[in-house]
Amino acid sequence: MELLLIPVALDIVLWLAPPFSVAPLAGALATWYREMGAIDGMPADAALLTQQVAESVEGLGQSFNVLSALVSTTLLHVPSLLVNGGQSSPFPAIELTTATEALVFWLIFSLLGLLIGVIYLGLLARRLPIGGMAAMHIGAFASKVIAQWLQVIAFVLIVALLLLAIYIPLSIGVSLVSLLSPALGSMLALASGSLMLIVFFYLYLATASIVMDNQSALSAIKRSFEVVRKHFLPTLGFFTLSTVIGLGISLLLMRLASMALWTVTPAILINAYIGTGLAMALLIFYRTRLLNSETNFVE
Repeated sequence: MELLLIPVALDIVLWLAPPFSVAPLAGALATWYREMGAIDGMPADAALLTQQVAESVEGLGQSFNVLSALVSTTLLHVPSLLVNGGQSSPFPAIELTTATEALVFWLIFSLLGLLIGVIYLGLLARRLPIGGMAAMHIGAFASKVIAQWLQVIAFVLIVALLLLAIYIPLSIGVSLVSLLSPALGSMLALASGSLMLIVFFYLYLATASIVMDNQSALSAIKRSFEVVRKHFLPTLGFFTLSTVIGLGISLLLMRLASMALWTVTPAILINAYIGTGLAMALLIFYRTRLLNSETNFVE
């Protein structure tokens, strides 16, 4: 049950701590869009679009909590029921009024969230009889956590640079093609989005490799590509099934949490239990597929 402490504690923080709000920044941006839409001579369609964008930006700013960066759900699979909101804090929001202020707090919370995520996955890995973290004593575990945290940060930076290297030429090419043929440009834009999804899918097991086997960021990227390539259909099936289970349970538990104040706590506990099971299943899936690949290579 102690494996549930981190996800439960994070949800309690998101529920009860004062939210860090970017509503003033979003409101200023929304006002700029509305002023753009009200310029004389603006086509009706463009004016309507700017008004819709302004409303979306304003709504996002009111609901977004910078504290949610503490939860690394996608990268390190920390389960959270309240990471996207759903419950109002009893305390007034801390408003971030400048872009620099918002960026600094987001970076601090993001780095801390990566560290919390590495600790969480490491605690799960210590309970498994497979992998480099199995039955590791607490002193060695603490030193490994710091090294793995730095490798995860390096992994994020490498992936960000990789995406920029792919996206910038693609976006320029799509823009040029769109000038000649809007339909073909739309198709290329869709294809470039699909390419991004494929890249992320092949990186699906990289953080598990860093935590379980103490791999460097580059080695983890290479290993994730190799394992996913050799076990593409099983990995796709596991990803689809775990995503459906996670999203489905979250939707049901959000309904439960919205019924009454006393139902929030059991909903958080149930979500942490199921999410932790899915995270541990990912570690087992990665390790068994890796062992299978190594066995096949030896044979």
